[in-house]
Amino acid sequence: MTDRTLNFQSGDSSSSKTVYRASWVCPVDQPPIENGFVEVNKEGSDRRTISNVGTFANYNGPSESVVDLGDGAIIPGLINAHTHLEFSDLPRPLGRPGIRFTDWIRLIVESRHASNQDSPAKKAEAIKQGIAQSVKSGVVAIGEICTAPFVLNDYVSDAPVSMLHFLEQLGSDQAVLADKRSELTEHLSANQRDSNGQVQSTFGASPHAPYSCHSNLVQQICQIAANQNSIVAMHLAETKEERELLDSSSGDFVELLKNFGVWNPENFGPQRSILSTLQTLSACDALIIHGNYLDDVELDFIAQHRDRMKIVFCPRTHDFFRHDQYPIKKIVQRGIGLSLGTDSLASNPDLRMFEELKQVAKTFPQLATQQILEMGTINGASAMGLESKLGTLTVGKSAAIGFVEQNELDPAKQVDQWLLATTSTCRRIEI
Repeated sequence: MTDRTLNFQSGDSSSSKTVYRASWVCPVDQPPIENGFVEVNKEGSDRRTISNVGTFANYNGPSESVVDLGDGAIIPGLINAHTHLEFSDLPRPLGRPGIRFTDWIRLIVESRHASNQDSPAKKAEAIKQGIAQSVKSGVVAIGEICTAPFVLNDYVSDAPVSMLHFLEQLGSDQAVLADKRSELTEHLSANQRDSNGQVQSTFGASPHAPYSCHSNLVQQICQIAANQNSIVAMHLAETKEERELLDSSSGDFVELLKNFGVWNPENFGPQRSILSTLQTLSACDALIIHGNYLDDVELDFIAQHRDRMKIVFCPRTHDFFRHDQYPIKKIVQRGIGLSLGTDSLASNPDLRMFEELKQVAKTFPQLATQQILEMGTINGASAMGLESKLGTLTVGKSAAIGFVEQNELDPAKQVDQWLLATTSTCRRIEI
């Protein structure tokens, strides 16, 4: 559908406001508005903020032009709280649906070595491809797991997107602690914002997973992050095999770690349990990535620390591995902040965040559309420390917004009946 621009007379020919009208506006922090509008104020050469939101019939502001988006819904820009952009040049997911997780890790290691370590330029190009695909489909902020060597220039893009760069660290030997400390301290000391304040790069830490990080390394990372007021993201309770390793030092992961030459049974015990790892993470602002197999005790612990600990769910990756049903009901009931991510093209066909929301709606029809929309917007913004800037259509926030076009064949009238339908598509509004 082509956007239609309707010109209105205005007493102020120098007006820098543009009004975007649609059949629905979904601010997230208030109920959906039928026949609504979002007014965007242009400040300076590039800065754009939301200056008004409401019912179009009541609009009488100073705008000299209105962009009519037609049948669809204006929503806040989507937040991808977890991804690995370095795999964005993969033509398809690695392996097959339902692949054994440790076999998939072997494929990941092979792919990373071939594509990244041997060709830094290839890694940079994959990252740029991933950013472009993300932005086109309505994403305005990305929680990115970055591998060393981290090169900030690899993430420079013409696309306006905020980035939280989590530096991934691994190591099963305590001998790496000193080097890892220096590496992470340098990473977290950086901070960058572009000249108009719209696009922000912030920096966090990522102890990869309990099977790949010594418990002392996880503790060191959390201490450094807490001191620097930075966010930590860690893959945790992702698979049954991980639980078996941590609970009984047995299973597929033992074989994998032996193959990699890093198996040390002394590294696994109470200090490597999921609960003890959560206790370590609670010292800082932390994102639990996946959490597919968190038990009630662990969920209760996260809920007790919900002001600092949140969970990121990757729905289509979850489906790719054929995991047990996600404990979404238990997470929501406990009031734990739940946001969404795409993971990477190593386990997902694309980086379209809106498809993750649709996957949640398909798998959990009992959830309200509003709940799911929050997971892809304000919850993700809060998880990444961007809630004052993104996540809702609120006056004063960045005008980073998306548009969900209603399929003309869908007869549903109310926005919550069609917004997350299988035929709905989302794009970013270029402002």
